[in-house]
Amino acid sequence: MQMSTHHPADVRHIVPAGTIESFEQISAGLSAILLLVEIESERSEGCHNVYSLLAMVKAQLDQTAAKLCAED
Repeated sequence: MQMSTHHPADVRHIVPAGTIESFEQISAGLSAILLLVEIESERSEGCHNVYSLLAMVKAQLDQTAAKLCAED
């Protein structure tokens, strides 16, 4: 399989329109879920584990969105 590389300036031509807005909507949804899970995590170790995992996923999503915005 041949890997293609793209110059960072070319990324905006690859990312479909509306992607950043989608990332923002997903991030907002994850924030709401994190609030609910955080409340439950005080009573449940399982919820605390879910909270930790979702917080990492949200952080990765936010970092990716920030990188895409910076390249515009």
